[in-house]
Amino acid sequence: MSDTADAPADEEAADTRAGYDEALHGTGIVSTFIGEEFYDGTITSVEDAYNAVMSVRERIGGDDTTAFECVTAQGTEAGRTYYTFQQQVGDITVNGASVKLVVDEKGTAVGLVSSILPNIKVESMETWATNAKQAEKTVRKELKQADVSGVEVVKGATEQTLIAAKGGSDVRRYAWVVYTNNYYDGVDMAYVAHYVSEDGDYLYNIPVGEPGNVDALMGESAQRTFDFSKYETGEWTGEVTLHDGSTKKLTVPVLQDLETGDIVLGDAERKVLCADFPSFALDDKLVPIVSSAEDAEFQAIDLLVYDTYLRIWDFYAGVGCPGPDGENTPSLLLMNLVDNDGDPVLNAMYSGRYAGWHTFGFSRLASYGECTDVIAHEFTHCVTGTAMTSNLYKNDMGAINEGMSDVMGNLVEMLLGDSPDGAWIYGEGGGDLTTIRSLKDPHEFLQPEYAWDSYYEPRVEVGNAFNDQGGVHTNSSLLNIVSYRLDQAGMDPSDQFFFWMNVALAMTPSADYPLMAELLPWCMEQSGYSEYVEPLKEAIAEAKFTVVEDPNELPEGTGVITMESPDQKISDAGDFVLFLYPEDAKTDIRTWPTVGTTLARSVVPAGSYNVKIYVCIDDEETMYMLDGDAWTPVEELNGKTGEPIGGTRVSVEAGQTIELPEFDLAK
Repeated sequence: MSDTADAPADEEAADTRAGYDEALHGTGIVSTFIGEEFYDGTITSVEDAYNAVMSVRERIGGDDTTAFECVTAQGTEAGRTYYTFQQQVGDITVNGASVKLVVDEKGTAVGLVSSILPNIKVESMETWATNAKQAEKTVRKELKQADVSGVEVVKGATEQTLIAAKGGSDVRRYAWVVYTNNYYDGVDMAYVAHYVSEDGDYLYNIPVGEPGNVDALMGESAQRTFDFSKYETGEWTGEVTLHDGSTKKLTVPVLQDLETGDIVLGDAERKVLCADFPSFALDDKLVPIVSSAEDAEFQAIDLLVYDTYLRIWDFYAGVGCPGPDGENTPSLLLMNLVDNDGDPVLNAMYSGRYAGWHTFGFSRLASYGECTDVIAHEFTHCVTGTAMTSNLYKNDMGAINEGMSDVMGNLVEMLLGDSPDGAWIYGEGGGDLTTIRSLKDPHEFLQPEYAWDSYYEPRVEVGNAFNDQGGVHTNSSLLNIVSYRLDQAGMDPSDQFFFWMNVALAMTPSADYPLMAELLPWCMEQSGYSEYVEPLKEAIAEAKFTVVEDPNELPEGTGVITMESPDQKISDAGDFVLFLYPEDAKTDIRTWPTVGTTLARSVVPAGSYNVKIYVCIDDEETMYMLDGDAWTPVEELNGKTGEPIGGTRVSVEAGQTIELPEFDLAK
């Protein structure tokens, strides 16, 4: 009887939880593009802009539960204003849900792009979350279990705040922050901030200077701060050796510690600091790159990254974007990129805002500092992420994000005069280890020229490192080749950069290739380059932005290799990936079942391939290779062949379809 009576309340609570999860992760978002004048009023204020957006709320997928808050109003030299609204549900900002309203110099609403989550059910935090007293009780219980004594909760200081849902994430969640006096030895902070989830779970704690300061409210470690004002500014000048053995003279700003005299690789004006990646990522410590005043020596690979980053910083500042987010937030260049085991990693990356810094990581295994396009690519990730409010980094959305960074990184390199022979090749400045993509010939690095071409990678339900979040670094070529086609049509790099910046300002997080097929020509017209609208449309048609389903039409000279995933649940979870290794390839070809299917289908040039599969069953990850008609764990086959990629090679002819043996799930 009681179970029946409680059921409606339980169902309502489940709906609320589901709604909160949707809001937190941005699932179920509906995208809309309006490319004409749609509002009769003149827009001269945020209030006017809000009324314009609300006038089309139902048209863009909203309903009476949909609410918006204006977060930015950004003007351009051409007189347009981009108003950015984020969708709000109760106390929550819906991740990836935003509206871009474009207003011309006359105050007319000329366009709108939106990402809306409709029919969401989330109550206000005050009506269903843990209250302040319960949060304080949770903290006291945690301290007791940790056998910490002599600690008191600061009365009247407990408050709600937004913290990262996980380390370094742009996705944020509400939590209570409860303050106590500091109980950590050797930490020069007066208080400790404790974080309790809306469900009453204890999350973590950090030392803070005082209740309510920025570190406390952001949930970021105060141990990772750096006071630029305590250092004297200066310059370092010297010669560095490049990857090809030649030398280059550099002059870069540095900071001198007034107490020790040590020289730090950093710049107070731009708020840029170079530090050690392993210390920051693995030990939660900010360890700047330092040289004694007597030696005044730094690793050439670090100096080159630093110098190139500063020149890119200045370039973007020159177009009205000081710092990667346009707000001169400090940048942290973390050298010596490693994995969680401390092993060096060959990569460069932007890893989001963390502890008050926009953080970038750079390997010392290759000379990324000689690759202006690579560093400009990472810088642009922050530029576009800020412009869009966030990025749903998966499938088309992630591929477009990567493509925007490829394109703008390449254009910045050209405009800075750093690519006399390497335009439209990504990463060529540092030699073979850093050269990984061609914007003009995607096939050179096993990327598609158009949707469902050879090497195209299908969408996924769940993204992971093995399926590259749905092929974000592979399908980016569809946008890259459009930029190259514009170049071939005669569009100057500076004009292209202006155009793509306007595209970034107009985009919302859920923009996919079909939406971009509408948005790009509209942005080209709005940017004042009507003569390039038709060449742009032709390039979009050639790249097949609007072809969503696999047409099963094979490009000339290609065949198909297919394999059934062992289970639908494994497919949906992204736990089955098929890898193909061509002879003398610069990288692998990979595919997986398209969303909702179990068939992995890879269109490849006729030839011979080694085959490997990744399978995860009950959280146990294993790589297998094809050995005859059987799938053998990689470590066993490697031991047998002594080769890093061994096993049975599979040959496919043009027009032929090869079906690989099934994987025995019972094994």
